[in-house]
Amino acid sequence: MLRTLFSFFVVMLILCTLVYPFALNTVAKFIFPYQSSGSLVDKEGRPTLDISKAVGSKLLDQDFNKPYFLHSRASVSNYNTSDTNESSVSSGGFNYAMSNPALKERVQKDLQKFLDENPQITKEQIPLDLLSASGSGLDPHISLQAALVQIPRISQSSKITKEELEKIIQENTESKF
Repeated sequence: MLRTLFSFFVVMLILCTLVYPFALNTVAKFIFPYQSSGSLVDKEGRPTLDISKAVGSKLLDQDFNKPYFLHSRASVSNYNTSDTNESSVSSGGFNYAMSNPALKERVQKDLQKFLDENPQITKEQIPLDLLSASGSGLDPHISLQAALVQIPRISQSSKITKEELEKIIQENTESKF
């Protein structure tokens, strides 16, 4: 009986940790090569499978902090997705309880930073998603309202008219489903 259990354990261990992941990855590389490689994009925003030309992923947020860029949600990982000076590659949400003073402190800091960068906006006009982190800490999506509220700052910094920016945002807005 013990021999049967041990044999079953070893077979399942090999199947679940080696055979299944290898087969799944191999099939995915043939059927979905772009997605299985991380949905990488080049500097023009075009899909690429060439890692040397990739500047990011369509699915992961990056730290765009210049005034002429849309600013996204807070990130606990500081967008550390590669080997840099930081200690390790990381992602993940803040996981602070609503009662945790650290959450209030982080939100207040982010709120003040946003107000400083966008002086024409009042605190009440800031959409919640600009002050809250996503579950992964790397989600690139923001609400339409979060994009629209940043138009005055971007327009002033980039010299693109507000109307043009609104059009660009509307054309690039994805539906929820």
